[in-house]
Amino acid sequence: MDPRIQDIVDSILKIAGGDFAVSLRPSQQRDDIDAIMVGIKAMANRLSGTYEELEQRVRQRTHLLESARDKMEMLAYTDPLTSLANRAALMRELASQLDAAHRAEPVSTLFLIDLDDFKPINDIHGHNAGDRVLQEVATRLRQSVRPGDLATRLGGDEFAILARVDASAAKTMGQRLLQVLREPVEVGPANITPGGSIGFCVGHESLTAEQWLECADTAMYVAKRDPKEKVQQFEDFMLYERHRKALLSTELRRALASGQIHPAYQTVISVVDGTEVGVEALARWEHPELGELSPADFLPLAAESGLLSQLTTRLLDCALADLGQWRRGQQVSEDFRVQVNVTPSELMDLAFSDKVTQKLREHEIPPECLVIEVTEERYISGDRPELYSLRALRELGVRVFIDDFGAGYSSFGYLSKLPVAGVKVDRSITIGVDSDPKQRAVMQAVLDLAVACGLECIVEGVETEAEAAVLRTLGAHCLQGFLFGRPGSYPSI
Repeated sequence: MDPRIQDIVDSILKIAGGDFAVSLRPSQQRDDIDAIMVGIKAMANRLSGTYEELEQRVRQRTHLLESARDKMEMLAYTDPLTSLANRAALMRELASQLDAAHRAEPVSTLFLIDLDDFKPINDIHGHNAGDRVLQEVATRLRQSVRPGDLATRLGGDEFAILARVDASAAKTMGQRLLQVLREPVEVGPANITPGGSIGFCVGHESLTAEQWLECADTAMYVAKRDPKEKVQQFEDFMLYERHRKALLSTELRRALASGQIHPAYQTVISVVDGTEVGVEALARWEHPELGELSPADFLPLAAESGLLSQLTTRLLDCALADLGQWRRGQQVSEDFRVQVNVTPSELMDLAFSDKVTQKLREHEIPPECLVIEVTEERYISGDRPELYSLRALRELGVRVFIDDFGAGYSSFGYLSKLPVAGVKVDRSITIGVDSDPKQRAVMQAVLDLAVACGLECIVEGVETEAEAAVLRTLGAHCLQGFLFGRPGSYPSI
């Protein structure tokens, strides 16, 4: 057999295997076999060029795909507003560190940071100002951590830092972060001081990533409730309290449906003749196992669980039903009133005044016999739906009082913008009015300004006859406090 045939076969097999570097050399015979060899070599050269071009395209497409993947990963793990890492990035890093902990490697400390009173920033200065504050906080946190630490924004006004510090250094770092948050942020003409609450938890191998985050978050909520210690290290009892509150939140929903929530009444006394002019309806929860719970035990839970509106409706319904019964039994005068507490957030519901109207009609109560006390959880804006609700209540004939005057955002200049009928002076101003000349002067100024603004003034927290005597001479309209009775059933038996 012609040896060239074997060369041709070997070359075809090489080409089939992707090797285009064939070495066929035609003989001097220049016959058909040589022609085939020349054709195969030319085909191999063309295939080699085509293959190289294809390889180049594959490399380009691979690079594009890798770039797109990197960009998508960056977007998936980055907060768009602040450019910090996001929750997904944090959870991935927590899981990675806990895996390292099982190999006995050092574990970091997780800090959870929540800005204090961030919502009023949006309400007063607008959402653009709120975004500017969040961006500035993010910049400060990024500058406050070392290389290898992770600063993240979890959402809203909540941030997290995963730092390679142990428990002994974590408290100091938390205090340093708190100072950073207390530096003013310039937003246009305003200087805004965000402030914050910080909880931290040192990781260990027995935790999952979700549990680690929950522990730090629990410590942060403890710090948020503490007026003095705004940096808290997680301790086991905190988680127990949190789970207990979660259980109470579930039970609260059932309690509203089953009628366990009821009003207790505290009388309001006229300074003129000492008669009872009304009662304030205060929520109580008759828990089947824990006994009677005060508002401090469950009102925050109601707000967090979205049940505050239902609770207020329940209290309003019970109070007006009781007032109707007292009126029919001639146990109270025709102008005797009940006072029910609501929050500014409830006034944001444009249907709130309609609910009040419905309950008044249902129980056949004149509007002037109902007083709505607005408890200031935040600044009440003068150009938002709250103002619509306040005006609607006034047109209905229901009077509105600002509760805890002197302890929140209230000022008489502020109140002049709102359609309210009066104020309730906070207990903090009442204390010492019978013994401290300065406190007495403050009370006198408050009462004089109330009269000048045409506002009725109820002084709460009156506990002694000496306090009551001074308040009568200073010109208070009505008094309320333990001196005249603790919250309970009404009329007293």
